[in-house]
Amino acid sequence: MINLGTLQEIIDIREVWPHEAHDFTPWLTKNISILGDEVGIDITIEETESSVGDFNVDIFAIDADTGKKIIIENQLEETDHDHLGKLITYASGKSADLVIWLVRKARPEHRAAIEWLNNHTDEGVGFILCEIKVFRIGNSEPAPKFEIIEQPNNWVKEMKKPSRSIERTVLPKIKDMLEWSVVKAGDVLIAKGTDEEATLLENGHVSINDEEMSMQDWLKRITGWKSVETYKFAIHKESGKSLSQIRKEYMDEQE
Repeated sequence: MINLGTLQEIIDIREVWPHEAHDFTPWLTKNISILGDEVGIDITIEETESSVGDFNVDIFAIDADTGKKIIIENQLEETDHDHLGKLITYASGKSADLVIWLVRKARPEHRAAIEWLNNHTDEGVGFILCEIKVFRIGNSEPAPKFEIIEQPNNWVKEMKKPSRSIERTVLPKIKDMLEWSVVKAGDVLIAKGTDEEATLLENGHVSINDEEMSMQDWLKRITGWKSVETYKFAIHKESGKSLSQIRKEYMDEQE
């Protein structure tokens, strides 16, 4: 009989990250793919403590696929009016397309406020409210989890839907393409304009000389750029087409 552990939540997340700016933000910048996987976009960080007038937004980033601007504000406490006001100020100052508010706990009135913003602001702007959870099993290392509390209407549905009948805020990702079987694990990808090759893995990452990494990190390493339009610069060797082309052709067929 298999022995199973008990999943326990660490209620005081400051046991893991004592200081928001000195501990949590640096950790998040190195592990941004965890948040990206949860919200369904490939986030590339441009700057931390990015200036907005006399204020600083915790993280300024872009969607590596679309180039849309993202701001991320961290709060290791319950939501409050001060941070809600800052979010709107930062969104305006950075002309953000997506605002992500990471918090320990979302109060009902602020959940309602984010829902209202998503229903009444321009369709090109979205607000995501996420709670930060941390778990462990026995004496294991803490394991973080981002739990989406509020997000734009139809966010998940339109991400996963292959048809282009509705204009997307977020395009499908490599995991969707693998599910559609338009690409498959084991396919070889080439970095555009180079001879550098990588092997596509089942989880959407790539393998280079037995080293696993995200496609974005692979392309950034090769180009030396801070961010790369992943799906345009990853070329499917067998077809000679970019992943962006393959995705578009499949989506057009579904119309």
